[in-house]
Amino acid sequence: MSIKKKSSSELIHKVHSFIPEILVDELEVQQLGLGHIHESYLIQQSGTPTWILQRINTQVFTKPEQVEKNHQALIQLFKKESIETLRIQLPEVVPYSAESLYYWDADHQPWRLYTFYDEHVCYEYCPSLEIAHNAGRAFGRFLKVLNQRNANQRIKLEHKHELKIEKYLQKNSLHTKANLTTEVFKPTLEAFHSIHQRAHQHHAAWAKYHGPLHLSTQQESQDLRFDLVAWNINIEKYLPIFLSMENALSSENGGSFAQLSHNDAKLSNLLICPKNKSAIILDLDTVMPGSLLFDLGDGLRSITTSAKEDELDLMKVRMNWVYYQQYQESFLSEVSSLITEVDRRYIHLACSYMTFIMGLRFYTDFLNGNLYYSCNYPEHNLVRARNQFHLFHQMMEETNG
Repeated sequence: MSIKKKSSSELIHKVHSFIPEILVDELEVQQLGLGHIHESYLIQQSGTPTWILQRINTQVFTKPEQVEKNHQALIQLFKKESIETLRIQLPEVVPYSAESLYYWDADHQPWRLYTFYDEHVCYEYCPSLEIAHNAGRAFGRFLKVLNQRNANQRIKLEHKHELKIEKYLQKNSLHTKANLTTEVFKPTLEAFHSIHQRAHQHHAAWAKYHGPLHLSTQQESQDLRFDLVAWNINIEKYLPIFLSMENALSSENGGSFAQLSHNDAKLSNLLICPKNKSAIILDLDTVMPGSLLFDLGDGLRSITTSAKEDELDLMKVRMNWVYYQQYQESFLSEVSSLITEVDRRYIHLACSYMTFIMGLRFYTDFLNGNLYYSCNYPEHNLVRARNQFHLFHQMMEETNG
């Protein structure tokens, strides 16, 4: 289903649905370009950035009701002590009602409203050793909370909409002491980090692809060339390594993943406060069963690269191994009690696994006509894939050399 872009007045009306007492004349809307998937808007009140209004992309997240249920479970799981002792927190969400976190419009499209944090910084790539340490600590602690708390623990909230969200929680409390992985958090995207699944999708896309095998384009005065045949040869070369790794990680739980993980633990999904070094964990839609190695690998992938994900000049796309070691040390020190023997066997491949799979996903999306990720030009996904494969080869040389 094609979703028509909303006008400013329609968007302001949605904010008013969340906060009926607000004066709509005070609101202004600005579309945000961040993120590959969802449609996001900055809402300003009397000229001050105040909220983020976001529409969940239901063409990607085809089970939005499960996204909302998982979000509810996360809110209940994180107690206010997390902010004070763990120095991590979830982004403050404004519930639509006592029955629902999200507002569902006439097209059955879900919308949510977050508080805007003006004192926190989002980094596209890592600027310092300190940020590498803080990010590793934050995602590690997040994982520890996910996997060590009981689902029936309640939270106490201190924010502007405390009464409203308390009523919501009272109506939607989790009456279970069962394992969070199997009983509460269900997958929102099936086989999200499965190499088996991604390889199958790539092979299917390649079988239907009828475009040129050698492409060239010019972006920002740079001539870019892509040899898809060579890419395919390299993909088939490394697939067996990562298929074996996935089989080993999932075999501990009868063919599925036993741990809860963020599953999109890249640096840009953190907001870090420069003053007290606390962090807000963003993009919670993929919190579901997975592996701590997925989060370790994705964090390392994003922390250690020296350039943007779509950098055109490969000479700038290099690994910072000092950041790599700092992030890994900070992350693993937080999750030491969760690490299994199988995890230990494959820790050295975590970053390579996630970088390989991201390159494969960007490449496959190009072959499919750029359906999943937002693109600014036809070859945008090829540029992203090229960068990931370039980083991947550096990692494999370093970790296996």
